[in-house]
Amino acid sequence: MPHGQSTLLTELKNLVVAIEVSARANDSVTLKAHLKELVAWAKQLILRVPLSSSALAVENAGLKRRLRASKISFDSMISAYKAILDAFETFRGTVDLVQQTKRLEELPATLDAIRRLRNLHTLHVVLDHDLFEQRIPKGVGRASAALIRERLKQFSPSPHAPRLFLGEIRHIEKPGFFLGLDEDPPSGSCFIFALGHKYVHSKIIGVVAAYDPNPKRYAPDKATDFLSHFCDILACTLITTLEHAQLEELTVRDGLTGVNNRTYLERHAGRILDFAARKKLPVHLLFIDLNGFKAVNDTLGHEAGDTILVAVARALQAMIRKYDILVRLGGDEFVILLPDTDKHMARAFVTRLRQTLAGIDVGQVCSLDTDLRVSASVGLSRHQPPQSLESLIKAADQNMYEDKTHAKEGPAGIHDASIPKTPPLPARTAQHYD
Repeated sequence: MPHGQSTLLTELKNLVVAIEVSARANDSVTLKAHLKELVAWAKQLILRVPLSSSALAVENAGLKRRLRASKISFDSMISAYKAILDAFETFRGTVDLVQQTKRLEELPATLDAIRRLRNLHTLHVVLDHDLFEQRIPKGVGRASAALIRERLKQFSPSPHAPRLFLGEIRHIEKPGFFLGLDEDPPSGSCFIFALGHKYVHSKIIGVVAAYDPNPKRYAPDKATDFLSHFCDILACTLITTLEHAQLEELTVRDGLTGVNNRTYLERHAGRILDFAARKKLPVHLLFIDLNGFKAVNDTLGHEAGDTILVAVARALQAMIRKYDILVRLGGDEFVILLPDTDKHMARAFVTRLRQTLAGIDVGQVCSLDTDLRVSASVGLSRHQPPQSLESLIKAADQNMYEDKTHAKEGPAGIHDASIPKTPPLPARTAQHYD
């Protein structure tokens, strides 16, 4: 072979080798640069070698073959690169959906969005009811910590790793528990991952599982890096939302009685009053003040007084509807907002309220020998749009004082709490029953 042809072949070989190395490394930037070098080399060769040369024709044919092969390799690399980008975008979208979840009530919508994004047949989460208590929203599974541990024993006596199962569903006992299904699927595959507590090592806060009718979709030999990372982010988000819920409850809950406080009323009453005004629906507010409560504290002690307040709050809470608002303003004062309630309904409610409070057995509640009965003065006011909440409370408060005045002017003892027959029991006994 002439020296010139040998040099050209060496140059071509070096360029092709560089292209193949870049393609195998999925380095698109370097690959494009080498392809440009190859094109420039070919142009230079064409300019300096006569087109009629038979040797050039042979070299051109070989070059075309190499170019076609390089193009195929390049296209394959680009397809793989696009697939990686698509997978990454889907993963990022999934993580974004999880991290955008700020409240536990949003969890069902988040899971449904992830299911659609990932093209999943079923995606379900079961949470530890002992940890999340009554905060678990509808559509999310719940089970006691003991039951979750019992169900997980089939995978490992002490599941520390997030991956519990990946494979055909026929190998699982009671898969419907993990998938939120009433009946166990007859076939298909699923993955089951444990959700760990980000602060407590090896504590399981719940389980996430997905199912597909295709028995090969979730195979045991498949990589699970994405799933593990997804479960870590989901678990951390769930604990964060739980902490936010607990913190929010501290700001809107009365520490003693557990009912809502004035902050809660101010946060939600405006929306209720505006809606009622637009729909022309009646709204009434009750201002409740327990009678003779200072004498109760002075005679029975503040511990017994607190116990009575808790009993009163529970009794009132049991009376109201889901959309009514009960708050403790402070001391022995309570307020109840009654949406969609006309005058007759409100007065009937006040009658039942008095009967309910009178039915509280103070002696039994406080474990004291006393005939003390609970009574209250109640003021009722109807919302007159665009009346403010403060004005509505003030009107009810004024009516409550009128009610208290009328009670004192009426038959003796009709509202005032009676004095206990005997002194209170020792503090140690009272604490035992508190």
